[in-house]
Amino acid sequence: MRRELLVFIMLGLVSLFADITYEGAASIRGSYLYLIGATALIAGFLRIGEIINYLTRFLSGLIGDYYRSSRVLWMLVISGYAINVVAIPLLAFARRWELVLALVILERVGKGLRAPARDVILSEITESVGKGLGFGIHEFLDQIGAFTGPLLASLILLNTGGDYGLVFIALGVPGLVAVGLVLSSMMLHPSLKAFSSPPKRLGFKGLGKAFYIYVAGLMLMSLGLLSWDIFTYTVKSNNVAGDEIIPLFYTVAMLVDGLVAIPVGALYDKIGYASILVAPITLAGSVFFLQPSIESLFIYAGIWGFVMGVFETNVRVAVSDLVNPSQRSLGYGVFGLFYGLSLMLGGVVQGIAYTIGMEFLRSLVVVSEAISVILLLYLIIPSRRT
Repeated sequence: MRRELLVFIMLGLVSLFADITYEGAASIRGSYLYLIGATALIAGFLRIGEIINYLTRFLSGLIGDYYRSSRVLWMLVISGYAINVVAIPLLAFARRWELVLALVILERVGKGLRAPARDVILSEITESVGKGLGFGIHEFLDQIGAFTGPLLASLILLNTGGDYGLVFIALGVPGLVAVGLVLSSMMLHPSLKAFSSPPKRLGFKGLGKAFYIYVAGLMLMSLGLLSWDIFTYTVKSNNVAGDEIIPLFYTVAMLVDGLVAIPVGALYDKIGYASILVAPITLAGSVFFLQPSIESLFIYAGIWGFVMGVFETNVRVAVSDLVNPSQRSLGYGVFGLFYGLSLMLGGVVQGIAYTIGMEFLRSLVVVSEAISVILLLYLIIPSRRT
């Protein structure tokens, strides 16, 4: 147990240092594109990286399920974090937007490769402390990195007169630390119990009806999670806050995300799937704070961060409980694919709804969250009977 606890702590630190690298770069990518002469359209086109990210998650899940090997799973994790170390520092030498786009896509491929495999490992090593609490602590450490990265980038720019190249190179250092910690974790915990005895290959059917109902509920839940781009667009279009205030909304959201991760994860260990209900119920109530006032929007940002905390802990943990341990790699890959699709579809639908009118957008959120609750209850009620 001591060894597993050490590996758990190390993997938490891996996410912390990796997020310093990624989030630090993400915080200045847009301004860097402007510096090298790219247009706003090109900056927006970087979102294609997220599509690649979630498609790669699905591929990673398939690879893990096909080989059913602890070594392969660890190699996916190591490769994913190693790509992070390569892609971010190389941005320092990218003077054309095409190269920036290629490196962003490469970094997102790395994220997609490592995420499902890492979650499979986490779901196993956190069983002794409680998976909900374990994923919550992991998300908390992750958010520390998400805060530190942009802060580090800001300090370097401030003290070097705006040397973006130095920022990207410096951000490679915490990325290297992350790779070192992953390698150490693999040496401490090389074999996973889920692959100790190869089971029958059940494919997608082996994930079970409950898993797919859960995924459908998740997709509807995501539909009500307002795209951050839509949120900031509403702030700007309604002239609610100045440009210097807009980033503070995201700061509040990330702060709340990190603070709630541990308690909501611990709640999962006590009441299971029922703890996820707090996300759609909260989202349904959040529409009342989508008002053209700075106070209401700061409250909404806090709610958004709270729901993200639930998504990044309890929603992920539930996948490991809905499928057999041997199917977790495939389960997390399928989960990642549909989650990514729901976020992309949600952004489009929300944009159309907002164009029609704010009341229509509010109605969309309430209806989608209500149906999500119904689907989740399908999972919760049987589990209460057993």
